[in-house]
Amino acid sequence: MSSHQSLSRRVFVTILGMSLTTIIVFALALTLIVQQRLVHATSAELADEARVVAASLNSAPSHLTMLRRLHLENIRVTLVDPDGDVLFDSDTDASKMEDHADRPEIEQAISTGYGSAERSSTTLGEVMLYQAVRLADGSVVRIAEGEAGYLAILGTLSLPVVLMVVGGAVVAVVVARRESHRIIEPLLEVDLDHPRRNVQNAYSEMEPMLERIESQRQELKRQMRVLADNDRMRREFTANITHELKTPLTTVSGYAELIANGLVTDEADLRDFGRRIYSEAGRLTSLVNDILTLSNLDEAERSEGDSAAAALGAWEPIDLPLMLDGIVQRLEQVASRSEIDLDLDCAPAMVTGVPRLVDELAYNLTSNAIRYNHPGGSVTLSCGVEATPDCDFPTPYIRVADTGIGIAPEEQEKIFERFYRVDKSRSKARGGTGLGLAIVKHAASYHGARIELESELGCGTTITVRFPAQEQIEV
Repeated sequence: MSSHQSLSRRVFVTILGMSLTTIIVFALALTLIVQQRLVHATSAELADEARVVAASLNSAPSHLTMLRRLHLENIRVTLVDPDGDVLFDSDTDASKMEDHADRPEIEQAISTGYGSAERSSTTLGEVMLYQAVRLADGSVVRIAEGEAGYLAILGTLSLPVVLMVVGGAVVAVVVARRESHRIIEPLLEVDLDHPRRNVQNAYSEMEPMLERIESQRQELKRQMRVLADNDRMRREFTANITHELKTPLTTVSGYAELIANGLVTDEADLRDFGRRIYSEAGRLTSLVNDILTLSNLDEAERSEGDSAAAALGAWEPIDLPLMLDGIVQRLEQVASRSEIDLDLDCAPAMVTGVPRLVDELAYNLTSNAIRYNHPGGSVTLSCGVEATPDCDFPTPYIRVADTGIGIAPEEQEKIFERFYRVDKSRSKARGGTGLGLAIVKHAASYHGARIELESELGCGTTITVRFPAQEQIEV
């Protein structure tokens, strides 16, 4: 409410100030115009009187006698000879007056026959209007009137001018108040929850601002949804981590307790329990490593921080065939134990990226393809460079194709979520942390790559990770 009143008051003061300024300027201009017209009219009257007096003096036998008889109300009459000596002045003693040859109006009259001036009188010390006419004998008669005469007339107009200013001020207050309310009203009617509904009712100048508000509102809603989703995923992730950590820890703790209490004495049983503890510890280590990798990827994608990027590793050229050959060698025994045929089909291809992440990406895809396969099935790991319709340059890729259990269409969008398993009934028996494909997704995103998935339930799955063309990579 206070901001509304403040804005309304500012608009009111602005309009009122402009109105009063206009009224005052108009009153001053009117006063100046009237003053100039009075000066002009007074000068014209003095000029006429000067001509009449000059005509009377030219026809009179004696100038001084004629001037002494002459009486003009509020008019000063002066007679000056051709040398500038004052012969007569109706307002002061002529003998005490200084030489007038240098007076502008006298100089003009002697030179051209007529002279005029508006100046301060040296003799009387006030501003006066002068009109001078040269007589037939060369002397000059000068008629003058002080400014008090026409200012008195101007003073009679001051009351109407003051009344006009006061009346204008009252009208300005009323108009300013009404206009300020009229200007503010459309702003008060704007519904910031739905700005676009108010665009037609608001000022056209406000449309871009309201559009920006609506755009920002939609962006805030989107960000709130993202935050809510992230919060949900965080809670789910925390719950899943707790569950995934609890299971091997419980197993390790149980085996260790049996051994510590001396309940296992047979050497073969001890070795078996030791292998199980070692296996669960390895699973815990893998889980922690995967969580750390995901955490660094999340931080790098979210904040683009140097510390997170440094934790992931430096970018450098990667020979894909060489890297994939190493992955095949590491997984050969795993594939052999599962009776899976593991093949490598690579063409020359280079990418720029973080070697550890690209290696983990390809390793996770391949181990997943082996894990979710049938005995006698096959997994083909390939790479190369190929053209795509949506890119002007050939793009390098890594592709893993298997003949495994496949993925149902409704599951395909979910498999890259953390701890999501397609075959939930046998997932623990198959091993893995449940974070492998989530790492694949974030590692691909970190490198600007996109993932293409083709799968048919019961027939197998092909996953292609397509990296940007090397001309487009910005490291």
